[in-house]
Amino acid sequence: MKKIYCLLSFLILNLVIANNIEAQNKNAYIKGKISDEKGVGLDLVNIGVINTKIPIGSTTNQRGEFGFSVPANKELEIAISYIGYATKLYKITLKPNETREINFSLIGSKTTLKEIEIREDNSRSEGITRIKTEWAKNVVGPTSGIEGLIKTFEGVSSSNELSSQYSVRGGNYDENLVYVNDIEIFRPFLIRSGQQEGLSFVNSEMVGDILFSSGGFDAKYGDKLSSVLDIRYKKPQDFAGSASMSLLGGSVHLEGLIGSKMTYQIGYRNKTNKYILSSLDTEGSYYPVFNDLQAYLTYDLNEKTEIAFLGNIADNKYQFIPRTRETTFGNIYESYKLKIYFDGQELDRFSSLFGAFMLTHKPSKKVQLKFIGSAFNTDEKETYDIQGQYWLYETGMGASQDDSLLFDRGIGTYLEHARNRLVANIFNAEHKGMRFYDNGNMAWGLKYQYEMINDRMNEWKMVDSAGTPVGTMPSIPGEINPQYPPMLQKIYKSSNDISSSRLSAYLQRQWTIYKEEGEWYFNIGTRGQYWTFNNEFLFSPRASVSYKPKWEKDLLFRFATGVYSQSPFFREYRDYEGNINKDILSQKSLHLVLSSDYNFKMLGRPFKFLASAYYKYLWDLIPYSIDNVRIRYSAQNNSIGYVTGLDMRLFGEFIEGIDSWLTMSLMQTKENIKGDDYGYIPRPTDQLFNMNVSFQDYIPSMPFLRVYLNFNFGTGYPYGPPGSERGEQTYRMPSYMRADIAFTFRIKDENTKWAQNNFMKHIKKIWFNVEWFNIFGNQNTISYMWIADYDNRYFGVPNYLTPSQLNAKLSFEF
Repeated sequence: MKKIYCLLSFLILNLVIANNIEAQNKNAYIKGKISDEKGVGLDLVNIGVINTKIPIGSTTNQRGEFGFSVPANKELEIAISYIGYATKLYKITLKPNETREINFSLIGSKTTLKEIEIREDNSRSEGITRIKTEWAKNVVGPTSGIEGLIKTFEGVSSSNELSSQYSVRGGNYDENLVYVNDIEIFRPFLIRSGQQEGLSFVNSEMVGDILFSSGGFDAKYGDKLSSVLDIRYKKPQDFAGSASMSLLGGSVHLEGLIGSKMTYQIGYRNKTNKYILSSLDTEGSYYPVFNDLQAYLTYDLNEKTEIAFLGNIADNKYQFIPRTRETTFGNIYESYKLKIYFDGQELDRFSSLFGAFMLTHKPSKKVQLKFIGSAFNTDEKETYDIQGQYWLYETGMGASQDDSLLFDRGIGTYLEHARNRLVANIFNAEHKGMRFYDNGNMAWGLKYQYEMINDRMNEWKMVDSAGTPVGTMPSIPGEINPQYPPMLQKIYKSSNDISSSRLSAYLQRQWTIYKEEGEWYFNIGTRGQYWTFNNEFLFSPRASVSYKPKWEKDLLFRFATGVYSQSPFFREYRDYEGNINKDILSQKSLHLVLSSDYNFKMLGRPFKFLASAYYKYLWDLIPYSIDNVRIRYSAQNNSIGYVTGLDMRLFGEFIEGIDSWLTMSLMQTKENIKGDDYGYIPRPTDQLFNMNVSFQDYIPSMPFLRVYLNFNFGTGYPYGPPGSERGEQTYRMPSYMRADIAFTFRIKDENTKWAQNNFMKHIKKIWFNVEWFNIFGNQNTISYMWIADYDNRYFGVPNYLTPSQLNAKLSFEF
């Protein structure tokens, strides 16, 4: 713990002295990406300044990215050269401490078309975070990959290392948009816990570009309330591949070209949480097996037209045969122990198929047209019959070691039963277009979606406390209730067959104005949508403006606002008992976001500080409760609310050549449910404070060894007993704190001498990782089990997440 506090103190101290150090620095920094006319990054391109006394430059990496320091206040002549492409020159002048991101598109030397195209990356002006794909490979924890990386950014919180789901600025998991190559991605609907959750759709090895926005995003993105994750799969330029294996599963990935017109990417992943789940309080036989196969193919019909296919097959199975559970909880004044002996099992299966064809046509240099057709099928089965016989004890001092000091408080039996089945088919036809102008662009889109959902739910629970069946749950923990007539609890039984159509469209215009005092960036757009299920039409205008003054310091200010409407999907309009509300309306939000970012030099290296203040007014809300990762909605638009907060991130090269960052967020979200007389109460995702640290380090004398640290701290979420009114669910879970660390040993790279003259020369890189999960051994709580004693008083028994564990991983690149 002291090491973490020292790290944070070091970061804060650096902020204080940053201005003094950077004022002495007279350099600037240029970075960007070099690609061919198809947008594929070019490796080992030479880029340098040729009009300085000492040549300055660099070469691009495998993704075509580059970056290096250059003199400021001087016109520089930059040359870009690469075999098979014509050498190009470009002139630029930068101010002291300025960081300029410029992307270059090269044309083959045999192609007699346009000149080199230079375009600046607008993600900074648009308020979008562009994420390096290599960062996803360094994420430490049971949930790695892109989602694990997103959890480390400002405004994003997650208190469950077993799940890839995340909350953004007070929203829930269903309020986040995910796109892959302009196609919206869906996830399973029936998953109740992180233990059941399989692989996310996004395969990190196939990703070429990552964009993320935590609010105030443009009209071109869809109709959700909180965030958007925009993924682009890459187009390979040569044969390559990767493979990995660990105690948590393995993967293999191949990519390459077929002839001169076709590219392919194929990825297979296998995941098993058996090793992780075996450490939980509930002992038993865990059999989680998650498999995923993806393919991304492209074919150039001609220089202006490309067709592509993206396909995915996922099969996730989860079988659990519990035996016993023993949990100690309470405090120094009241300490309890719960023992449970189980019979029965749980067997779940979540299978999905996804396929999409994309046609991209560029009739001219300034126009791009895209047509997409996609289909998604999910078949989800959740079945369990589990009986638990429990003994609840009140412990005295030392009772955890000596059962003779245990005081009997209650015995009972509960039986949980479920036979749930959901089959959903979703079909999409979509057109997107873009027209480029000298000062910006105009984008438009039209989408039709047809969905068919078949839902069968049969779920109930019975509790027998001290031999007497108990009817309903008390509203307040510890309250003594009179006896109820024997009956089942939590009876959910329904059968629904629903089909509907959705139509949506957007239009937006973006342009940049250059003035003597600075640069202005504007984006104005609107979305419209219609849903046949409730005949609701929505209109969502959005706008943003960014200003980059011509100051000595590299600062940018941005304001974004807009209306965001989330049309209900299946879970939102099905209530707790499984009934469908056909009069449901979309949830709506007004975003006000004021942000700034500051690029500066510290210790001679580039850094960035970002801050965002935001306010969101919410109306027509559908109240919900969260149990682990399952969200249950009331299916009524009877709530209004708000979210307000402040996000900050310090990002840069704390260690030369590698990126690290620190994020902190303050947030409050409340709602007022009409007619409950409780007034404004915390929403289930209300979290006052959240902090993340992603830090990398290496030892100069041991270049083959690197260290990656992820640290997360977040205050507790609200909770309450099931069956109680939302206004009574205002207790707070304990704070979540977790740190994961990985030691990466580089066994081989391109320069390893011992492998240059044998079969190992075909393997580019080999790494061996030793990962230490939850190094502080914190007992983090994800949810509660409610148990009754002899007096029919209910106690919330915490369901703890994973303890400290080790993992080993071996990775290859070829």
